[in-house]
Amino acid sequence: MNIWIVNPFDPLPGDPEQEGRYATLARLLIDRGHQVTWWTSAFSHRFKRPVDQDAIRSACAPLGLIPRFLDCTPYRRNVSFARLWNHSQLSRRFREQAPQANPRPDVILASSPPPSLVLAAAEVGRELGAKAIVDVQDLWPDTFQRLAPAGLQSVFKLALWPSSRTARRAYASCHAVTGVADAYVERAVAMARERKPAMTVPLGVDLDAFDEAASNAPEDQWVKPPGETWLAYTGSLNRSYDFLTIIKAAARIREKHGDRVRFILTGRGDLAAEAQRLVTSQGLTNVTLTGFLDFAAWASLLTQCDAGFNASFPEALIYLPNKLFYYLAAGVAVLNTIPGQCSEIIRDAGCGLDYRAGDVDSCVQAVEQILGDRRSLIAMGRAARELAETTYDRSVLFPQFAEFIEGVAMPATRR
Repeated sequence: MNIWIVNPFDPLPGDPEQEGRYATLARLLIDRGHQVTWWTSAFSHRFKRPVDQDAIRSACAPLGLIPRFLDCTPYRRNVSFARLWNHSQLSRRFREQAPQANPRPDVILASSPPPSLVLAAAEVGRELGAKAIVDVQDLWPDTFQRLAPAGLQSVFKLALWPSSRTARRAYASCHAVTGVADAYVERAVAMARERKPAMTVPLGVDLDAFDEAASNAPEDQWVKPPGETWLAYTGSLNRSYDFLTIIKAAARIREKHGDRVRFILTGRGDLAAEAQRLVTSQGLTNVTLTGFLDFAAWASLLTQCDAGFNASFPEALIYLPNKLFYYLAAGVAVLNTIPGQCSEIIRDAGCGLDYRAGDVDSCVQAVEQILGDRRSLIAMGRAARELAETTYDRSVLFPQFAEFIEGVAMPATRR
């Protein structure tokens, strides 16, 4: 069977970033005997620069994975008109190039965002006789509504109406829905206004790749002194994530514990400079901002931490982020602000604590609770790793994903 993946954001084999959801899925589908073509952007969303197409083609060739790059205008900020123009170009160029591409697909898996590219994939699929599946990673344009200033909600809703219409058309045009969290799948099915085959497949983690990376990092890169407790925040430094509250809590923790409790924040984003100013202005020697780390250094760091912050604002509509599964893989306790499915997973497994987003007092209380009960902290870490191994390893999750895709393409009555 010929399967197309349409996703402009995830790293392909050969990319400097660690492989994610679609690279894992592509490898599995190829192992199951399918031909996989991956339509992607020639511009890196993460690094804001052109991707190294030669390196990616060289890495994909031995796997039998076919990458196809779509040219588009670069953008500097994730929330910007330039990014929307970029996505419009991606959709238009996919429509132009895909009908002539070979091999023709039996099924197309297209990620949302951007919904305009999903709609293009569904329409091309209809022309070519292929089934289309939307894989929901984030709720566009719902997530942009939170950016509206007080009193301008109705104006923003009107401005976002064309995007909402595109999303509804995209979901309605697809034959099935998958997504990384229950709320995403439920919302997409509701917007489609008709029942469809649907399945939640969390992002999960490739445990073998994580463990190998952690063991291959330079031994002297991250060395935790005896008696210290390390707390990590990893991911984007932007307005969706509540990392500034963590830094403010670190100032309070330092008053009592000094530098024995260290807060290590990795990643990049629009608010990185603001975070650095806060650290510098308050002389927070117990806070380290690392910037972007390569996968081995990052994995090694996480395995030496005691807890990780899974911190975003509820209005950001981020339900099961990538970082959660890497904390589980590292065997660290999870300090969580995300209600709903995420909180339930952590509570049921006994692998962490909830606190309130944006509330410094609540964050400090959660940190003090784990500092005051070392035995419980260790038990949480063990429960986290066990949950990764039994439930959220991609080797457990993704065969079900592949079977769902195969089932949409070839219903039981046709097999």
